[in-house]
Amino acid sequence: MTLWQAIKLLKRRWWIVALATGVVTGAVFAYYYTQPREWEGFAVIAEYRSLQANRTVIYPDPYSLQVDLITRLQNIANVVGSYSVLLSTWREIKDSGQWEPAERIKQTVPPNEQDYAGVVDLVRRLEIKPIPNTEYLSVVVKTQGDIEVAPRQAQYFMEVLLRKFQEHYSELNAQTANPSRQFVEDQYRIAQREYERATRQLSEFLNQNKDVIQSQNQTNILLQSISRVELQLYDAELARQSAAAQVARLQQQLRQEERRPGGGPKRELSYVERRNPVVERLEQELAAAYNQRAEIMSRENRPGPNNPEVQRIEARIKEIEKQLAEQEASIIDARTTGINTIYDSLYAEYVRAQRELSVADKRVAELRRQLQELRSRLEGLPEKQRIADELLLKVQLAEGKVRLLKQKLDEAITRENELRTAGFVKIIDGPAARPVDKRIPLRVALAFALSLILSTGLVLLLGQVDQGVYTPSQAEALFGVPVIAALPRVTRALLARDRTEHTPLSASYQLLSTSLMEANGRLNGPAVAITGADPDVGRTTVAYNLALTLARDGARVVLIDGDLRNPQLHRLVRADINHPGLSDILQGRATLEQAVQQTAIEGLVFIGAGSPPENPVRLLRSPQMHELLNTLKKVADFIIIDTPSASTFADSTVIGLAAGNVLIVHAAGQGMTDATREMLSRLKQHNANVVGVVLNKVRLDDSVVYRHFQKGYQRALETRNGATERAALPAASSRVDDSEPEQTTPRD
Repeated sequence: MTLWQAIKLLKRRWWIVALATGVVTGAVFAYYYTQPREWEGFAVIAEYRSLQANRTVIYPDPYSLQVDLITRLQNIANVVGSYSVLLSTWREIKDSGQWEPAERIKQTVPPNEQDYAGVVDLVRRLEIKPIPNTEYLSVVVKTQGDIEVAPRQAQYFMEVLLRKFQEHYSELNAQTANPSRQFVEDQYRIAQREYERATRQLSEFLNQNKDVIQSQNQTNILLQSISRVELQLYDAELARQSAAAQVARLQQQLRQEERRPGGGPKRELSYVERRNPVVERLEQELAAAYNQRAEIMSRENRPGPNNPEVQRIEARIKEIEKQLAEQEASIIDARTTGINTIYDSLYAEYVRAQRELSVADKRVAELRRQLQELRSRLEGLPEKQRIADELLLKVQLAEGKVRLLKQKLDEAITRENELRTAGFVKIIDGPAARPVDKRIPLRVALAFALSLILSTGLVLLLGQVDQGVYTPSQAEALFGVPVIAALPRVTRALLARDRTEHTPLSASYQLLSTSLMEANGRLNGPAVAITGADPDVGRTTVAYNLALTLARDGARVVLIDGDLRNPQLHRLVRADINHPGLSDILQGRATLEQAVQQTAIEGLVFIGAGSPPENPVRLLRSPQMHELLNTLKKVADFIIIDTPSASTFADSTVIGLAAGNVLIVHAAGQGMTDATREMLSRLKQHNANVVGVVLNKVRLDDSVVYRHFQKGYQRALETRNGATERAALPAASSRVDDSEPEQTTPRD
């Protein structure tokens, strides 16, 4: 389809485009205009990190060692929209009476499914996204209702959501410090109990043994050394336990990272996938086996299922299908990998923790050795003195442990508080509520543009699948015979009797009459039967106008109404319907002179259909018909015969064979119907002389005569004649004489 054809097609079917565009645009406008007013609760939040915090603690270390701004904002967004936060928010608002969607859910959803349905509804309403080029996060929830209720509901929901989020956020920040503080606190309580027990044992022993004297200075020094080494050993064991716990946690995280899709030391950056060549080969073999089986089964002597050849092919098909099931449809042709930064950071922390654990093990072993040496020196003291010194040592050791653990507990509590305040969320804007713009102009504009594009495409698609004939070149390709005239579709289809017209219609008929006058080599005599496949192609109008044009061109013309079943030509000629006509001549009821009627046009005489016969085909096939035509051929230059529908009755074929020439009238816009094929087949079967095709009712934009007439001759003829209404085409709203039917009437 060329650009000019597409433009013409759109020009003809503009109403489809206008209708589709108007309906879609109106529907979109009506839908959004009638929707309830929408409101949204909103808040803008931002996360602030303490300068002392060297890592993000929302997630356990070391996943957040190298977290950029975008990832941090995404982490916060995930926490806001997490199931835990939304579930706790839903459980608070569902019974508050201040969230109208909760009432609907409680009425329509079973109690055991209300929490899940409520969270799903909140996820659908909630929108969380970073604000571009800032460190802020926008949180929006949408609801519908009137101005008295909906804004208050939206603001209330945002207040509850932000409160639950902040609580959950603080818990996440404190997760890494809570276990350490809890462990030190438990050890501190145990050390206090040990100190109390050691003090009680020393007091009881001294009360029972009054003769025990105070230890010498050397013994005090030895006991102090043992106490100091015991405290150092206890501190070293605490450090080793902490390092071992860190190693175990990092090992677990490394295993989780390795099991995660895309995890491990390397991560997949890209890959190239292609179809498995083995599968392609097996599919080809399977198709060949199917074809071979189909060929065998289509033989005249069709073999049974027990035929060895059939069994061999069936076994081959099953074997190929089994191999296809075992093969992958596609394979990885190339793969690009890179370093997994998360795994690399985890592994670096793991190596550091292993190193700290090894150092702690060596220190514990060294301190135990020193303690063993000091205790062996203490064994040489007297029994009671030794026992008293050991009890005193236990008291001192327990007291040192209590002091040490009290210091560790204070440090753990301080660290926990630091981690709790290392990151905090600040409300930048809101929570508040605001109306949501329906954006009706934008949506209507988009609907208009999309519907315009789609309707235009639909019109062009209809033009591609349209099989109708609209131009002479299409008609020639369809019928296989030349088109000798293309008659434009106009409001007034009849030529005027009393004057010569200068219109595209009269010009087209002059082309038709000229073609007939100059077609001596292709005409078998002067008689021409006007026929057509369908009832409404305009045969009668074409016959009348052609006869009128030939007579005005100086020819002697006899116009015969050969439609003996439903004659209409007398209305156009304005002749007497009761006057003897063709049927009366053929039946011998009237002579030719009695049947001929004079017309107002010089050179044109008319013979009507006459009385309706019982068997028109038999009458038209009679020798009297040939005698009548032979008589008229001697006195007339042209004999134009109107006929009924060629696909309905055999009259047209009989008249065409008797006349010797057939002129086919085809209405533009109709394709090659079954009626048209049947008519052409019948004419070809009887070797009828088809002079050509007259393409009737051609649209004005497809009519070369109309375009050229309007462009080059209409103004000149109007100026010369001084009568615009006679040179221009009649308006579509002009009144048409009832005695002159249009080309668009049901029959013609």
